Amino acid sequence: MKVLSVFGRCSQLPAFYKFTIVGVIALILIATLQTGPVDFRQHWDKLRKPKKHGLADGIPLRVMFIGASMTLGEHSTGNRGFRKQVRDWLVSQGNEVNYVGQNRYGNFLDNDVQAFGAQPIKPTLERCKEIVPQTQPNLILINAGSSDCFQQAHWGPAFILQKMRHLVDYLFEASPRATIIMSTIITSPWDNVEDCVTSANAQIRQVATDLIREGKPVVLAEMHHDQGLPNRVEKKHIGKDKMHPIDAGYFLMGDIFIDSIQDVEEKGWLQAPVNNGVPYDGEAERHAEMAKSKEQIEEKPDEQAKTEEDKVEVKPNTRRRRNM
Repeated sequence: MKVLSVFGRCSQLPAFYKFTIVGVIALILIATLQTGPVDFRQHWDKLRKPKKHGLADGIPLRVMFIGASMTLGEHSTGNRGFRKQVRDWLVSQGNEVNYVGQNRYGNFLDNDVQAFGAQPIKPTLERCKEIVPQTQPNLILINAGSSDCFQQAHWGPAFILQKMRHLVDYLFEASPRATIIMSTIITSPWDNVEDCVTSANAQIRQVATDLIREGKPVVLAEMHHDQGLPNRVEKKHIGKDKMHPIDAGYFLMGDIFIDSIQDVEEKGWLQAPVNNGVPYDGEAERHAEMAKSKEQIEEKPDEQAKTEEDKVEVKPNTRRRRNM
């Protein structure tokens, strides 16, 4: 009787509350039925952020993340960091998404990225010259400079302003349709590194401010808690290696990037990518690659057998020539 009474009261609730209750029950059922670990955040995001017509009227998003090990997502679950979180959100908005870059890293399908472990800003620019003209992303997100601070004997905070400015200027030159999201560096538990981070962030903010004043499609994703903004990475979010965030820290960084993407979309800066043969859907591209590789593997035994037959045919002739 008590159960019936509860259902009777629920039936009298407004539609919004009914939907919320059903959503929570659905999450519990998913958690019960699934055998593996459940990402409640992902399931809840799907409920509260329904698929829309897409950012910028649904244009394809060719996305390049630039940086070092933090951009790769090292020491996170599946080495996904914030990149998969951002991609899932973009797709949920209704856009086709293709991540581009020279590296592939992280336990998810479309995991291309322009980031390499322990890479400072200057070599980042040199590597971008090898890939950006060919791919021409229309959305670029930069989280670079932490490796400069972790390698102060060789790099440090000196000239980060100039190096970051050179990097962004080149990106606009090589990919004119790009919108760029620059980010500051998260906090460090080491005092000497944090001093470098403070200096580096001041320089990164100055570069972003200068570019915005010049009318460039640039926004700053503020990652450091010292600016008084909520939900930033703090020392409690840094992992045992004293360098990389734990999953909760990466989620915070992902949320900040998502807010910045919404910002540039509202400003009307996102442009369709150039039609240069790069597929619009990164996951479809990867499936095609895997299917092609499978076909090649299946054909390889036949090719090897044919090669062996050719060798058998050639050997007698060779011997006869030698006997002549």
